Parts: sequence; C-alpha cells; structure tokens
Amino acid sequence: MAVIEKPSCALIGGGYTLMLLASRLKAGSFIITSRSRERCEAWRERGWIAAQVDVSSRDSVERLFLDFPGLSAVIDSVPPLREGSDPALGARNIALASSAAHIARIIYLSTTGVFGVRDGSIVDEDTPAAPWNPQGLARLQSEDAYRHAKVPMCALRLPAIYGPDRGILHSVRNGSYRLIGSGENWTNRIHVADLATALERALVALALPEVLCVSDDLPAQARDVVSFICERDGLPTPPSISEEEALRSGAYTMLSNQRIINRRLKELLALKLRYPSFREGLYG
Repeated sequence: MAVIEKPSCALIGGGYTLMLLASRLKAGSFIITSRSRERCEAWRERGWIAAQVDVSSRDSVERLFLDFPGLSAVIDSVPPLREGSDPALGARNIALASSAAHIARIIYLSTTGVFGVRDGSIVDEDTPAAPWNPQGLARLQSEDAYRHAKVPMCALRLPAIYGPDRGILHSVRNGSYRLIGSGENWTNRIHVADLATALERALVALALPEVLCVSDDLPAQARDVVSFICERDGLPTPPSISEEEALRSGAYTMLSNQRIINRRLKELLALKLRYPSFREGLYG
C-alpha cells in the first residue's frame, strides 16, 4: 500500500481506542502520537506515521502542527492532566495550536460523567452539564478549552469503554469488581469496536454537533450485568461496598446513575451498532 506523505488526521494519545481506529485507517492518512518514544517506534515499525508529543508542553504540540501542515482533523483522546493546577492544559494547548493551523474539525473524547446525573434519570445531549466530582469537572473544562478557542469541535461524551482485555468482564473475572450497594445504579457502556466505527464516520460527516452522546442501546443496572457474567462463567457474585467507600477510593464513575440515550448518534452517523448491548458485546 502506498503511503500518503501528508497525513490529514492527528490521533492524539494513541491508547486503547485510537490504536484500533488507526488499524482501520489508510496507512499514511493519519499521524498517531504518544509521550512514549518506544510506542512511537513500535508504531513506525507497523508502517504508521508517529510523533512523540507531550500535550502539557505548548512547544511540543505546536511542533506537531508545524511538522505536519496538511492536518485538517484532530481526535484528542488524552485524559485531563493530573499534575499541576490546570487539568485542561493539554486541551488548551491543542486548541490554540489547532486554531492557528486552521484545523477544520476536532473530536474530543469526553465523558458522560460531565452530566453529573445520579438519580437514574434519562440523559441526552440536551441535559445540562453539572459535574459533581473532580474528574467530570476536568473533562468539562477540557471541552470548554476548545469552545473558548472557537475551534470547530464535537465532544463525544462516552460511558465505560469495553472490549478485548478491558471492561467489567475482566474485572469480575479477576476479582477486582465491586458492586455499589445492591447494584441498582444504572450503567452505560460502548464497545470499542462500535466507538471506532463512530469515530470513522465522525471524521467524514458533513457536520457534527457540539456534543454527541456515544453509548449502546441498553442502559442496564449494574447487578444485571454482573449477574449475566457470573451465571455464564459460574462465578460468585462480587462483594459490595457502600457509596461512602467508593467515594473515599475515588471511584467516581462507579457512582454514576444515569440512562444514556443514543438516538442522535445513530441518526447523525447512520450507525448500526455491532454490539447493541452488553449481552452481545461481552462475549462477542
């Protein structure tokens, strides 16, 4: 396969999701980044264009756009920074550099945690953002960094991402999973394969909204998902902890309790999910 010399898309933060997306894209059409020199070298051995980038450094981010002036789209998957006083610094650096480079589209991988809903109610793109914990607030601040820079952007608000070697199936099997109370809280998820497909379509969509919820078709109570796994694998039910214990351990995502509606996702991207629920996805 001939390699395109000027990549048009930057995949910033080559983790679980963007590595799968990269494996689907045409070689040379994208550049994938990491802070790790070793990871970049491994990607180059696969024929990918890779760059070592530290998003906390404005110079590092600006150099990426200077070295690849043909970029028109960016997908930012880097979590908010944990060190320092500004968790949105990475997003702010990318936003400023993208604005200067006249990037046409930025897709930011955010979280449904920014909604802050904890009463089990239905959530969609029109639900106001009201994060109640530091992680959700940091994600919203990162979204706002793009909005304030007036960069064309779409925040994909994601629930738990699962798939091969990642997610509740593996944590139940290895004994690390804990139910919160009786497990009545509503949970949401998206299979990494469906997320990668959504990203492929978002890159070529004629227009994207500022916010788009990405989740599967079936919000489910945690106890139902756990029961499905335990019955199928012949495992005992995991132990429970209280909300107070979860809060003390910083397990904020475990304390979410909302039902995400994905109607707009499927309509705008003409997306038919390969794994519409955990029943198809966990053992698929």
